[in-house]
Amino acid sequence: MMRMPWPAAVAGVAVAALGAAGLIRAAVPVSANAGPGASASSSLVISGAYVRQPVPPDNAAAAYFTIDNTTGGDDRLLTVVSGAGATTMLHSSGMSMNMAGAVIPAHGRLVLSTGQGHVMIEHLFRRLRAGQSVNFELTFAHAGTMTVLAPVIAFGTRVPTSAPTGGSGP
Repeated sequence: MMRMPWPAAVAGVAVAALGAAGLIRAAVPVSANAGPGASASSSLVISGAYVRQPVPPDNAAAAYFTIDNTTGGDDRLLTVVSGAGATTMLHSSGMSMNMAGAVIPAHGRLVLSTGQGHVMIEHLFRRLRAGQSVNFELTFAHAGTMTVLAPVIAFGTRVPTSAPTGGSGP
């Protein structure tokens, strides 16, 4: 019988523990600061967040929301991270990825809506179903990091009334 060296056993246990922690993080949504689909800092207000349920066998989902900037200076959405998938990318109008982020103008807004941009969650860790929620961490150049909880809505259903329905994209 061959014995496994103890450093290899310890490393294997550490990798398994980190993997389990990542799966748990992906499965547990983070609460939003201001209720489902909304979050607020002293300068930005995020509202109307939702995720459209993907149609199988698709392994990606699109998220939409509005960011209002209440300050006299521009801010920039730098990154969006979600525990629902392996990658999360900001797409401007159409399907192009926006590597530089998106500007939220002073006293203005950024609206991510159908045909006006979205956040794409790819390589989903589990199937998203209507009624579930997805957590997002949005990092801004000036406002810092904000957490938003977005409900998943079924494909083909009407967009929630508080959700973005149009406007200028990134």
